[in-house]
Amino acid sequence: MNFDRVNKWLMLGANIGVVLGLLILIVEVRQNASLTRVSLETAKNDQLANIELSIASPAVATAWTKSIRAPETMTDADVRMVESHLVAIMLQWDNLFQMENGGLTSRARTQRHIKNSAPYYFGSAYAKNWWKLQELGWENTPMAEVAGPIIDDIDDQFLQQYLDSSRITPAAKAPTQGNESLLIEARRFMESYGEDLRNHDREKIASRYARAGAHMILNGQASFRTFDEIQSRYRSGWSGPARFDWGVLSYKTVGDDAVLVVGHFDWGADGGAVTYTYTGLLKREQGELRIVLEDETDASAEN
Repeated sequence: MNFDRVNKWLMLGANIGVVLGLLILIVEVRQNASLTRVSLETAKNDQLANIELSIASPAVATAWTKSIRAPETMTDADVRMVESHLVAIMLQWDNLFQMENGGLTSRARTQRHIKNSAPYYFGSAYAKNWWKLQELGWENTPMAEVAGPIIDDIDDQFLQQYLDSSRITPAAKAPTQGNESLLIEARRFMESYGEDLRNHDREKIASRYARAGAHMILNGQASFRTFDEIQSRYRSGWSGPARFDWGVLSYKTVGDDAVLVVGHFDWGADGGAVTYTYTGLLKREQGELRIVLEDETDASAEN
């Protein structure tokens, strides 16, 4: 009897040991899963930071801005640079789907991350067109199921509007002299003129010049061009900037219907931005301000 009692106690102790071992194993598995999740989340954040830092480099930033504002001017090298970053962000999303398959994250969290990040990479006509070219390869995958509808719903102009809204226009704080209503009209003219240059809107740019023609001076070379010549230049022989920004512009009325504008602007090109000094004379014609004189000089050539 004593032997049987001891044997039962031994069996009970063994069973308790097994249960405790299973509990310890469960705790360890959960701890390992948590550590794995933290590691993968850190890797995901590092990957996104590397993408952002790469886009901030001068060459990539120029190509990226072109893809937003003037995709028709992109070179093959520009296309490849932008494409590599779009591929990188999609690989980051794919890592989230892999974490989801492993039970380390949820579909809701993956969808939320893609919805939050997608507009800042696919919020342009160029990027959305690029996605259409890739979409077939992701058919019947979570990428097509989750990311596809999100990208399709993004506004083509999101990134352009985002860049515009992020900019504080110095011209609004520039000194002014003279008739305030005329000066306000002139400031609006120059702001929308800058938008037309950024958008490469040739027709609108040409329409800003006086119908009787305008005096145009570029780096000291002066010429008078008729309105027809100005229209022809912008329609056929003009290439827009990769980036355009007015610097501080000063305004002064000249009589009752004219405004003198003096300042500078940055003209972005493949090799980087070039700063030009600017002098313009705007004169009211048929109820609208139009350019009758424009003097643009490469600031580096002046030094």
